[in-house]
Amino acid sequence: MQLTKRHHYTPRYYLKRFENADGALWRLDTETGQIAKGNNERFGFKNNWNRLRNPPFGYAPDWAERQIAQIDGHASAVIAEILAGNFPKDIGALAAAISFMLYNQPRLMREIDATHAAETAHWTEDHRLIVKLRTAIDNAKSYIPLYYALKFIGDDLEGARFLTSSNPVIDFENKPTMFLPLSSRHCLFMSFDPAHEHFRPGTIACDAPLIAEINKLTVRNSWHYVYSSTPDFD
Repeated sequence: MQLTKRHHYTPRYYLKRFENADGALWRLDTETGQIAKGNNERFGFKNNWNRLRNPPFGYAPDWAERQIAQIDGHASAVIAEILAGNFPKDIGALAAAISFMLYNQPRLMREIDATHAAETAHWTEDHRLIVKLRTAIDNAKSYIPLYYALKFIGDDLEGARFLTSSNPVIDFENKPTMFLPLSSRHCLFMSFDPAHEHFRPGTIACDAPLIAEINKLTVRNSWHYVYSSTPDFD
């Protein structure tokens, strides 16, 4: 059986929603300033990122990648429901996918290696993978909000769009809220404030200043890569 080499730590189904009508996507490398043109297949992956090098008995080398693919499939369906205005009550699958996007990415491992070098120096690649997956699973429930709403860009702001990044969740140190861009025209608002617990999900139109602020926070929060449906990132 041939194993898939390209393992997307930023899922393809997620990046696809930020492509333009021709299927193009632009990526800004915030470390070098370089901008590249590609698509959801060419960006957001590392070869064999989720591969077990020495799998235990009964497990295939691509076991982890297949489990993540199942989570991504469920999360993609949840996003489709939200964008269609159906607002499912249970968005646990999306919360799990968010957690995997945050905790299973190369930049985070670099940060861990830099700050905990003595502890990670002896880790094997398989141990690193297990730590990433366990951390993502343990933290998934923390991304299930008490209330959420879909912010959208209206037709009157045709040229506007949301950016996203390799670290797509925008959180605030002193505010119980988060933003998650869902497409180039939509952004999910998530609240963990008990005061919002009984609010019903809905849609909220964004004005130009709010779009600009969310994009500014996306770039600031990106860690490494920023993605856009246009060649500019302003």
